[in-house]
Amino acid sequence: MAEAEVPLRARIERGFEDFGRMILRRRWLTLGLSLLLASVCASQLPTLEFDASPESFLHPDAPDRLAWEDFRTQFGKDDYTLIVVDTPDPFSEQSLERLRAFHKDLEDNVPYLDEVSSLINARSTLGNEEELIVEDLFEDWPETEAQREAIRARALANPLYKNLVLSNDGRLSTVVARGSLYKSNEADDALSGFDEESANEPSAEEMVGNAEAEEMVNALLAVMERHQKPDFKLVGSGTPVITDGMVKSMGTDMQKFLVVMIGIICVVLFSLFRRVSAVVLTLLVVILSIVSTLGIMAWVGVSINIPTQILPSFLLAVGIGAAVHLLTVTYLEIDQGRPRDEAIVHALGHSGLAILMTGLTTAGGMLSFSVAELAPISHVGIFAPIGILLGLVYCLVMLPVLLSLTPLKARKSTLVQRGGFLERVLIATGDFSVRNPRWMMAAAAVLIVGGLVSARTLHFSHDFLGWFPEDHMVRKSTEIVDRDFKGSMSLEVLVDTGRENGLHDPQILRDLDALNTDTVQAGLGVGFEVGKTLSVTDVLKEINQALNENRSDYYSIPEERQLIAQELLLFENSGSDDLEDLVDSVFSTSRFTIRVPYQDAINYVPFVKSIQEVFEARLGERAQVQVTGLMKMMSGTIYAVMHSMAASYVMALAIITPLMMLLIGNLRAGLASMVPNLAPIITTLGLMGVLGLSIDTFTLMIGGIAIGLAVDDTIHFIHNYRRYFDETGDPQQATRKTLETTGKAMAVTSIVLSAGFSVYMLSSMGNLFIFGALISFCIAAAFILDVILAPALMALTLGREKRLTPQD
Repeated sequence: MAEAEVPLRARIERGFEDFGRMILRRRWLTLGLSLLLASVCASQLPTLEFDASPESFLHPDAPDRLAWEDFRTQFGKDDYTLIVVDTPDPFSEQSLERLRAFHKDLEDNVPYLDEVSSLINARSTLGNEEELIVEDLFEDWPETEAQREAIRARALANPLYKNLVLSNDGRLSTVVARGSLYKSNEADDALSGFDEESANEPSAEEMVGNAEAEEMVNALLAVMERHQKPDFKLVGSGTPVITDGMVKSMGTDMQKFLVVMIGIICVVLFSLFRRVSAVVLTLLVVILSIVSTLGIMAWVGVSINIPTQILPSFLLAVGIGAAVHLLTVTYLEIDQGRPRDEAIVHALGHSGLAILMTGLTTAGGMLSFSVAELAPISHVGIFAPIGILLGLVYCLVMLPVLLSLTPLKARKSTLVQRGGFLERVLIATGDFSVRNPRWMMAAAAVLIVGGLVSARTLHFSHDFLGWFPEDHMVRKSTEIVDRDFKGSMSLEVLVDTGRENGLHDPQILRDLDALNTDTVQAGLGVGFEVGKTLSVTDVLKEINQALNENRSDYYSIPEERQLIAQELLLFENSGSDDLEDLVDSVFSTSRFTIRVPYQDAINYVPFVKSIQEVFEARLGERAQVQVTGLMKMMSGTIYAVMHSMAASYVMALAIITPLMMLLIGNLRAGLASMVPNLAPIITTLGLMGVLGLSIDTFTLMIGGIAIGLAVDDTIHFIHNYRRYFDETGDPQQATRKTLETTGKAMAVTSIVLSAGFSVYMLSSMGNLFIFGALISFCIAAAFILDVILAPALMALTLGREKRLTPQD
C-alpha cells in the first residue's frame, strides 16, 4: 500500500509543476480569465442586503415560518414599534398637545406605516338609548380641565387599555407604530375596483423589503428625536427597532473587522517576508475571493445575516493561510538563486497538493453547516465553501501569474530564513514528542476526557437582546417596556372553528374568554408573567357593556348566538375596522394575542408548549388551534440550533476523515490524525462549560470552522513529514525537517488566523465578542496540539514502516 502511494503523490506533485508551467506560458490569458471570473461574480455586489429579522433565521419552507407568513397575510404584521411616552401626567394639557403633535408627525412623515395607535385614537365604545358609538378617545378635543379628567377616568376604567395603551399605574402611555406588509401603490389603489385579484393578492414586488423597513425605522427614530424633551421622554422598542439596531451594528462591525484584519495581515506578512509584493499580491487575490463570494450571494438573493457577517473576515483569514505556504517556498527558492518562474513552478509542486487538500478539508468543514435547519448557518455552509474554492482558484492560478509579473530579487535574512527562537522551540517540542509518544497521547486523552466532562454542562441559548451591551438603547428600552407594560414579546394563537360564523357560538366565545385566565396560569407555571391578552371577546364584552347603559356588570359574553351576531354587526356598521385585526371576514377564525416580557428564547419552548396544551384542553374538538408568531419562530430556532450542531459536527467528521486517510494513504494513521483536530474543539467546548457560556447561533459554528482550519496544519505537517520520512526513514529527522520548514509557515498562518478572528472581540455585540475569543483560542490550541501530538502520532503509526525508496 505504502509503496504504491509514493509514485501517485509524486505524479500529482509533478502535475502541479506542469500546471504551473502551462499558466506561466499563458500568463496574460490566465490573468484575464481570472479577472473576468471575479468581475462577473462581483457584478451584483451593490444589490447585497443586510437582514437581521427573526424570520431570517428559519428557511423559507420551515413550518413555523410558513405559518407565520400565512398569519401575516390574514392579519398583517405582528411585529411593531412600541414607543413608551414618559411624562409627569399623560392627561395634562401640555402632554396631550405634545402627544397629538407626535402622533400626527409619525402618520405624516414615516413611510410604510400601516397605522399609528395611541391615546389620541384609542378606541372608545359607548352606547346611548339610540345607538352604539365607536369613536376615538379624543374624538372631541377637551378644552377644560374637567373634560380632561372625564376622559382620564374613562381611560383608566377601560380594562382594554391596561398594559396596552396605559401602564398599570396609569403613569405611562404608549404609541404603537405598525408597519405595512405591502408597499402602497396609488395607481393600483385607483384600479383596485377593476382588478379584484391584484387588489386582494399583492405581488411579491409590492412587499416591504429590508431597504423599506430600514427607511421606516430611520424616519421613525428621526421623528422621535424631534419630539424628545426632558418632560416628554420617548423610548422605542419592538422587533423593527431591534432588527435595525442589529443591521447597523453588522454594517459597522464588518467594516471594522476587515480594516483591522487587513492591518494585522499587512504587519504579519511584511514581518515574515520583508517584501511589499507579498502583502499587496496576497491581499489582492484574497479580497477578490471575498467580493466574488458576496457577489454570488447577491446573485441568488441571499442577504447578509447576523451569522453570515463572519464570511468576509473568515475568507480573508483562510485565504491568507493558503497564500503564505505558496509564497514561503517561492521566496525561499528565489533567495537561494533559482530563477523566478522556476521558483514558482517548484513552489506549486512542493505545496500545491497540500494547499488543495487544506482548501478541500476547510471547505468540507464549512460544508457541514449546509444541512443546518438555521437558514443563515446553512448559508455559511454553502457560501463559505464557494469562497474557499474561489480562493483556491485565485491562489493556485492567479497568484503564481501575478508573482511571475512582479520583479522579485533575492533577499537575505528574512524571518523565513532565520532560525531563531521559534524554530528552536518547534524542534525541541517535536523531539520530545517523538521520544515520548505514549506520554503525549496519554496527556491528550486526559485533556479530551476533561473537556467532554466540562462540556456536559453546556446549554443552548438564543438571547438576541443579550447580544447588545447593557447600556444600548435597544436593550434599555425593552427592559422599560417589560417593567411597566409586562410585555415586549407576543405569541399569536389562531383558533379556527372550521365553519362560517363559528365565532358567533357563545360556548366558543366563553372558552376564549376563559383562556385569558388560563394563559396567565400557564405562564406562571413556566416562569412567565403574562402582561396582556387580546381577542375578539374583549371587543364583544366592550360592545355588550356599551349597549347595556355602559354598566360594568354587563362586561361579559352574551348568552344568545343571535344577540352576539347582532352586536358584532352593530360594531362593524359603526365605522370601526378593528375587528379586521382580530377575526377573518367570515367569523370563522379568531386571533388570540398573548404578550409577555422578553426572555431567552430557550424559555419560550415550554411556554409555547404549555399554551398549545391549555388551548386544546379548553376548546377540545370545537376548534383547531395553531400557535404562531415571532415567539413561536424563536422557540423553533432553538430546536434548529440543537439539530444543526449535531448534524454539522457529524457531517464535518464524515467529510474530513476520509480526506485525511486519502492524503496519508494509511487507514490507521488517517484515523489517528483526527485526534489533534478534535482535541482543540473538545477543549474549547470544555472551556465554554467552565466559563458558563452557552451554545447559540454563533458558538455552534466554532466546531465546524475549527476542525476545517485545524486540519490545515495537520495536512501540511503530514504531507511534508511523509516526504522527509520517505527520504530518511527516521521519525525524529522527518519531524525536525518538517518543523524547520513547514512548522514556521504553520505558526505564521495560525497567528494570522487567531489574530484575524480576534478582531471580532472589537464588536459591540456580545455574541461576536465571545465568538472571536473562542475561535481564536481554538485555533491557537489547534496549532499547539498539532505540534505536540502530530509527531507522536506519526511515530506511533508510521514509525515502524519500511523505508520507502524515493521516486524520481
